[in-house]
Amino acid sequence: MPWSRRAWTEDDVAKLIAMAGKVPAEQLAEELGRSVGSVAVKAHELRISLRTIPRGQKAKADTDGERARCAS
Repeated sequence: MPWSRRAWTEDDVAKLIAMAGKVPAEQLAEELGRSVGSVAVKAHELRISLRTIPRGQKAKADTDGERARCAS
């Protein structure tokens, strides 16, 4: 299978930044017409997270911080 490399445009990067963490990586890759791997690599280069948190749930670090404040 031949390698196909498409350069990231400013619009692609802007869309990645805007959607990262809000939609699953698979959906983001589909929107951009890229593989999940290429989206993950670009996100890493930009130092942004693709991790999403389900609505109504807080990140574990947030809940741990709240427990520490409540115990004081």
